[in-house]
Amino acid sequence: MKILLRPVLAGLLLLVPASARDIVDMSGRHVTVPDTVHRAYAMTHAFPLITAIAPDLVAGFASPMPPKPEMMEFLPSGMAGLPNLGGGSDANIEKLKASGIDIAFGWTSKGEQYPVKNLERIAVPVVFIDVDRLAQYPGTFRFLGKLFHREARGEELAKTLDDITARLKKSAAAAKDKPRVYYAESIDGLTSQCEGTDRSEVIALAGGRNALPCNATALSADHYVIDLETLLAIDPEVIVTRFAATAATIKSDPRWARLRAVKIGKVFVVPSYPFNWFDRPPSFLRALGAEWLATKLHPGLYRIDLKAEVRRFHHVFFGTNLTDAQVDKLLSP
Repeated sequence: MKILLRPVLAGLLLLVPASARDIVDMSGRHVTVPDTVHRAYAMTHAFPLITAIAPDLVAGFASPMPPKPEMMEFLPSGMAGLPNLGGGSDANIEKLKASGIDIAFGWTSKGEQYPVKNLERIAVPVVFIDVDRLAQYPGTFRFLGKLFHREARGEELAKTLDDITARLKKSAAAAKDKPRVYYAESIDGLTSQCEGTDRSEVIALAGGRNALPCNATALSADHYVIDLETLLAIDPEVIVTRFAATAATIKSDPRWARLRAVKIGKVFVVPSYPFNWFDRPPSFLRALGAEWLATKLHPGLYRIDLKAEVRRFHHVFFGTNLTDAQVDKLLSP
């Protein structure tokens, strides 16, 4: 195969296959990528997207911690045996080099673009994609569809998200009452997200209001710590928790029992497989998370067969055919 030499950094040359092409990624960077991708590495937040559109190209998991065994049954077949290559700054460059990857994906968030230089040292181009808000995901899937020459697949995933979002927005607009929802993100339940942050957007999309009054422009807006006295003053009507253990504590601790949400039994655990439906990592599963929450907030308005929707969503995005038991497992974390 013919190889071209291209300067990328002072004193460095990047080996560029003759079959390469130049693209503009979603951050506006000009990047030379293989015309045909064979093995891809997707850093943390980019990982769910590549898993959905091109699971056969994924070289390995991208997590600072080993992936949970429980997630494997909900991922595309064949992924369970993949190695963990590490995520972001924790990635093992030598292991990445040995894996034979020919492209890597990061994301466009300011301050979140993990260093590119290490990957360029092993002649791997890095493409940045949008992952912050659910509204960006259709465009990202269409972008990836073109990059991988899988335009029809990218359009299928994008259209599915567009349809779900339109249905949710219509329902939220029709809701006369928008329950105040508190998102208990940390294990102790006292870390949350301010209104307007990317990580709390599921609440509004589901037809609720973020119960936490804090400044979304503050540095801590997406990792906001409060005390129980403040939470009692807020007195949310609904609480959703990231961890099942948090919900168990809330329901059993007498200090939390004074909250309206606890009194009326509106404490729910966010489903989390194969990726969290609400947050961490951010992913297109927020669409399904918003549908799940909408059925809790507005059961008479957002009328869907949730189990059927979970089964359909997972089949479209992950190619899985979930059993009734698996659906129940997802919805009863």
